[in-house]
Amino acid sequence: MRAFELIRVRTGREESLMAHLMKLRHVQETHLLTGKWDVMATLAFETVETGAVDPREDVLDLVTGKIRRMTVVRDTSTIVPAMSLMRDRLSTNPRQRGYAFVFMSTKLGKEREVMNQMMNYDEVAESHLLLGKSDVLAVLHFERGITPPVPERVARIVTEKIAKTDNVVETQTLCPIKSIIK
Repeated sequence: MRAFELIRVRTGREESLMAHLMKLRHVQETHLLTGKWDVMATLAFETVETGAVDPREDVLDLVTGKIRRMTVVRDTSTIVPAMSLMRDRLSTNPRQRGYAFVFMSTKLGKEREVMNQMMNYDEVAESHLLLGKSDVLAVLHFERGITPPVPERVARIVTEKIAKTDNVVETQTLCPIKSIIK
């Protein structure tokens, strides 16, 4: 099971928080962002490991028991998908990969259809059905290159593919400045 933690951090402590988060067992990735949120952490849980009846219990334990207790953390928002589709990890070195997170609002009743459609795009490694303000989250992975730069490449994918997908009403994209991957 995957979950995503958006975190506001005390000014100037973003990168030290990212490094500290990477020491936590279930944190797989941290991404430095700009805007309303400073850091996004990707969390991964195997329900077999903990024996929890509901894997959301493990998310709650990590977020409330560890992340929110860190002195540099000012605020958090936890995203736990209701359903997920994921490709096998790309074969390239994760440290040479570009990332982006595209939150989508869809036409009413078309959430699953859009989630499935996202997997038709090569750059979409994960597609998650959400319950809340956004309906679907697409996680983009692509090989980082010199040209075009990452933000331009993400903008092309979002404007030329994702935003033009049937039943997508609105998108919001988070494009990390820096990522740390286990």
